[in-house]
Amino acid sequence: MHILTGMLIAGIFGRKRGKSLLPMLRTGPVQTVHLLPGRVRFRVPSLVDAPSRAETLKVRLGTLDGVDDVDVSHASGSVLIQYQEKVVRPELLFAAIVRLLGLEKEMEHTPRPKAVKELRAVFDSLNRVVYDQTRGILDFSSGLLILMAAVGVNKILREGSAAMPSGFALLWWGAHQLLGHGGE
Repeated sequence: MHILTGMLIAGIFGRKRGKSLLPMLRTGPVQTVHLLPGRVRFRVPSLVDAPSRAETLKVRLGTLDGVDDVDVSHASGSVLIQYQEKVVRPELLFAAIVRLLGLEKEMEHTPRPKAVKELRAVFDSLNRVVYDQTRGILDFSSGLLILMAAVGVNKILREGSAAMPSGFALLWWGAHQLLGHGGE
């Protein structure tokens, strides 16, 4: 389930059992710094050095039912909210901040781990070497995909229908990737 949707549902219907999801949110565009009954502090990096956004957020959050006080610092990106537990849930306050600041897309974005970034850099370098060596005819990706498609055709021709799932799947995937329909 999308994390913002989960927060909204938990905030609207109230979670009777279990702990709040907020303490787990230590990274991302809205981070939970601490959560106490009736008091929650978030860190919102996009508010740093954005006094007008910080002021707008303070005013709009202050109009929500159950919110007693809002203190927003554009110097640190801190958002301190004092609220009435019986009226509003902290998950709903989290979701309100995300929506009011238009951070939904950032919440959906999953950051890449460093290992994946490094592997991608190595792969991109390998692509460039093959591209340069073949004078722009191929890069590593297209060469590998053409090879996979050829292996798929070969399996289909050699093994007939017995190879259909793996052969056709390999051929389809290779062609799909080669034609640029396969992702990033």
